[in-house]
Formats: sequence, structure tokens, C-alpha cells
Amino acid sequence: MTLVFSRNFDEEENWENGQGGKNCGCDKLSAEEVDALVEVAKAEAFQSGLDEGYNSALAKFREEADQTQSAALADIQSQLRSLFEKINYHNTALEAQILDFTLSICEQVFPYLQHTQSHERALAQIQKTMRLALNSPHINIILSNSALPKLTPFIEQLADELGIEDQIKLSSDEKLDDGATVVEWQNGFMNYNFDVVCERILTALKAVQSTIPAPLIKGSEESA
Repeated sequence: MTLVFSRNFDEEENWENGQGGKNCGCDKLSAEEVDALVEVAKAEAFQSGLDEGYNSALAKFREEADQTQSAALADIQSQLRSLFEKINYHNTALEAQILDFTLSICEQVFPYLQHTQSHERALAQIQKTMRLALNSPHINIILSNSALPKLTPFIEQLADELGIEDQIKLSSDEKLDDGATVVEWQNGFMNYNFDVVCERILTALKAVQSTIPAPLIKGSEESA
């Protein structure tokens, strides 16, 4: 109750009527200053909203960019996987075709070579071995019955050129093929058979061929 009666109603009435300014100890803002403060507040609020909107938009853009990049990378990965699968398919098909072609050629050519080149193949191996065994006191050369008379002149000529004609001994073995020869010397021996070489090559090619799966022909892959 004492608070009510301690109020100065005259002073409050003067303030309400705009007449109490002289008795106020505080600074009173003019209308222009108030307007200026309002404009500053509005500008700060606008800038704050602008910054918030920019940051929000930037965050959303980055999120969408990350999603787009992830989707693009996934798509590229899928396309690369498909491309590599097609490349592997074509490589496998090409490898199988080349192997089939090589095997077919060998099967046709080897019989002809065995019939026409066996003696020459055996002679080439004998000549290499004679040079290898120069220091041996003896070099025994064994050939097939048909090869011995045909190759003897060539062997004797090389022995004469190498100066080892006294070390050479020639003989035949009816068990040897035309393209086969056995050479023995003091520190070793050489056993060569052109027919066996051809057969080993064919066997190796067929073994590789059996490990390559035949590619399935698909319409989409044919047009790829």
C-alpha cells in the first residue's frame, strides 16, 4: 500500500502528456535515430537470414552434388564392369579361335615336315652337338638306317672343317625314326627326335585348348 501512495501521479501524467522530459535523467532518442536503429536492425536481420539461407542452400547443394557424384561413379563402375566383361569375352573367343587355327595348321603341316625335313632337322642338331663336343676324344653319332647314308657326307665335311674327323664314329639303329639321332661324347649325350618334338607341340596345344571354355554366342554380344 505504501508503494501506491508513494507514486507521483502528477509526474506520470506529465510524461503521458509529453511534459516530463525536463525531469528525465536519461537520453531521449529522436525519431530519426529510432528509424536509423530500426534500419540497422532490419539490415542485420536480413543479412542474418541471407547468411542462413546461403549456408542452407550451400549445404543442400553439396549434399546433392555428393549424391550425384556417387550415382555417376556407380554408373561408371557398372559400365566399366560391363566393358571389361565384353573385352574378356572377346579375348577368350579370339584366343580360342587363334588356338584352333594354330592347331589346325600344325596338324596339317607337321606330317609334311616329318616326311620332307626329318633328315635336315636331325643334321642341324648333330652339327650343333659336334661343335659342343669338340674337346671330347670321341663323338659317337647314331642315325636311322635311311638317314645314315644321306647325312654322312655332311657330317664328315663338318668334322673336317672342325679338325675332329678322327674323333667321329658313325653308326645306325633300325629303331630310330628318320628325324631321330643320338650323339654320345665323353661328358654327355644328346637324344633328338623330330617326330617326338612335333607330337609334343600338338599335345601341348591340345592341352591348352581343353582349358579354354567355348564362349557362348549371345545376340547382344555379337552386336557389341
